[in-house]
Amino acid sequence: MTYLQKIGLGAWLLLGPAFPPALADAASATRPDSHAPIGVMGDHRHKTGEWMISLRHMDMLMEGNLKGTRSIDDAQVLQLPNQHGSPAQLRVVPQTMDMKMTMLGAMYAPNDDITFLAMTMHHETSMRLNTYGTMSQALLGSFTSQSEGLGDTTLGALLAGGEASLGAFTGTWHYGLALSIPTGSIQQTGRVLTPMNMQVSGKRLPYPMQLGSGTYDFKPTLTFTHGAHGDWRYGGQIAGVVRLGDNSQGYSLGDKASVQGWVSRRLAAFVSASARVEASYQDRLRGGDRAITLPVPTAQTDFTGGELANLSVGFNFVGQRGIWAGHRLALEWTSAIHQKANGVQMQHQDTLTLGYQKAW
Repeated sequence: MTYLQKIGLGAWLLLGPAFPPALADAASATRPDSHAPIGVMGDHRHKTGEWMISLRHMDMLMEGNLKGTRSIDDAQVLQLPNQHGSPAQLRVVPQTMDMKMTMLGAMYAPNDDITFLAMTMHHETSMRLNTYGTMSQALLGSFTSQSEGLGDTTLGALLAGGEASLGAFTGTWHYGLALSIPTGSIQQTGRVLTPMNMQVSGKRLPYPMQLGSGTYDFKPTLTFTHGAHGDWRYGGQIAGVVRLGDNSQGYSLGDKASVQGWVSRRLAAFVSASARVEASYQDRLRGGDRAITLPVPTAQTDFTGGELANLSVGFNFVGQRGIWAGHRLALEWTSAIHQKANGVQMQHQDTLTLGYQKAW
């Protein structure tokens, strides 16, 4: 099933049984676009005593390899040197990677000025790779690496800012302070096919296959949101990730900065459509894990970080009456529109995000 087919199926499931036309009553004050697109984290605060739970599921696909901004094939990857020394050149080439993340979150506001948040996640990653011979470019075979388990946990707060006006753009802003706790494993192992044509178990998997960063990470945000202007809303966010030292295996993932903006339009009392653009930059990984030595691009520490820009379209749904009142469902499809990799990295393709939220 393609991502577009998944979106169509998701929309049918959401609009069909959950939100019958009888519930789409414009008299309700609950707007679907009062929350940002589901791919945005920490976009809104809550009122005194209010709780919210959320569940998100993201399915991200990567396919093929880039050197900088240019697609390259397996033969070109095999010409690159292996930083680990033996063999002298890379001999294992990633083909596809499917990363699934399920995130469970909770928010609580003790007063109107602060909203506490907590989020944990479960990762499931699968990567298919080709292995080539040590002395030639003969294809020996393909294998699949897999990792699964608990990811890192985030604790933080959203703090009231104030009113903001940027020319014609008026609204409110708030800032977020969060800490990512390294609850995800960074010692995941698996079975690999080596360039000596041997199946070997228990090898430490490359960095993208690990479940967490292994470090405490400071995650600040600054978010601007505009109140309803007829059927339209817009917003933006600046965010960062700062790694606080090295992890237990002697490395830290690169610091990251991102900026994004979105616009949404209410189509009916129970549904809104949105478009979102996000651009990010991440530094190279610092240090290295001595147990990660496979002759594959994902194990080369210089082949990390770079630029990425995404375009997203999505829908938010909210029940208006009865047992569905206040229940929110959302979906968003994201596609990479620009990628500039440091060295050789896998190429980002599409991400589908489904979400549920309920406040009380």
